[in-house]
Amino acid sequence: MNKKIKSACAVVSVIAALSAALSTGCKPDGVEIKLRSPYFFSMGTDAFCNLPKDVTESRVEDCNDLLNEIEGLLLELDYSLNTTNSNSYVYKFNAAGAGSIVELDKAAYEVFALAKSMYELTDGYYNPSVYYSVQAYGFGGALSHPEVADELPSDELIEKYKTLSCFGEVRLFEEEGKYYAAKPEVSVQIDGVEYAMKVDMGGIGKGYAVDLVNELLEEYDMEYGYFVFGGSSIAFKKFKGNDSGDYTLGLSNPRGSGNVLSTSVQNLCTSTSGDNVQYYMIDGVRYSHVMDPFTCKPIQTGVMSALIFGGSAAENDALSTSVMAMGKERAVEFINEKLSERKVVFLYDGGEGYQLVTNLAEGQYKLLSEDYTVVSEVKDGKIVLGN
Repeated sequence: MNKKIKSACAVVSVIAALSAALSTGCKPDGVEIKLRSPYFFSMGTDAFCNLPKDVTESRVEDCNDLLNEIEGLLLELDYSLNTTNSNSYVYKFNAAGAGSIVELDKAAYEVFALAKSMYELTDGYYNPSVYYSVQAYGFGGALSHPEVADELPSDELIEKYKTLSCFGEVRLFEEEGKYYAAKPEVSVQIDGVEYAMKVDMGGIGKGYAVDLVNELLEEYDMEYGYFVFGGSSIAFKKFKGNDSGDYTLGLSNPRGSGNVLSTSVQNLCTSTSGDNVQYYMIDGVRYSHVMDPFTCKPIQTGVMSALIFGGSAAENDALSTSVMAMGKERAVEFINEKLSERKVVFLYDGGEGYQLVTNLAEGQYKLLSEDYTVVSEVKDGKIVLGN
């Protein structure tokens, strides 16, 4: 059975006309230098660094050095975080038995620590240890997915996997300049095979990479351009095509074509999660790759996508997933209580028409779709839901 999960390339889009990324330049002595490709592949997905054409033409060597550094960074992170790379530290962590102590490199350790902090901040709504459920439902690199209801994983199996979603029990420590993670002493038997907890740091790992590339852009004095990883995590600098320096960011419609809204961004990081990125339908029910960490089943909260910007891309990756898992009312409470320094938009389907909820003030965005109703307003910086 072949995998037939429907996928969208991205749940956000940069609407502004973009500068050409590929160009050539010349040394003073007339020897032509070609700009290397700004496209990359790491952790199972694509990345792209857009730089303005006039910058790449006048600073070819600098741009090549930057792009080479980005490539090296992404290769290192793949070696640290890729769950399918048998040499990666996350792979080795996953392969270890319950209660094992596993050495990590610095990058993996920092991502684990960040994931722990997001787990605590979201009260467990961000949980990277739903690995087995993601696989059971046909995502996360699985070769196939269920096509009829009888092929869906049983409640009994999911309950066993839920036992292993105990990320809060992971213990991190440093010793003599080395980094370690201790796995929980929790395991389950399934068909005579013992299973211990596994994690997938792919989402937050991409955001972590975006944050590091953003630092590289600053080190190379790249005032303009952007870097996007996986279509959902983006570090924006400024746009050189207008006086304001703003890019126009569009949030894609998860239930149709085009964009639901647009907003202006510059010099910040954004992350987006959506149930239209990887999903399939069975008997009219949508099964997406976003898991409810408390049921260990694909979310059924009504939240279709969430966009968060400001702050760290890695944190935003975890937070956007969490907002989807929380559902409408809990998400609003969480945003008001803990995300006042960030801007958030999420799209909701409660069965009575599509809704948009945001802490963006009126005038900070444009509604582009007649299919969506704005059901929130902002008072004293907090979201207030309408009737």
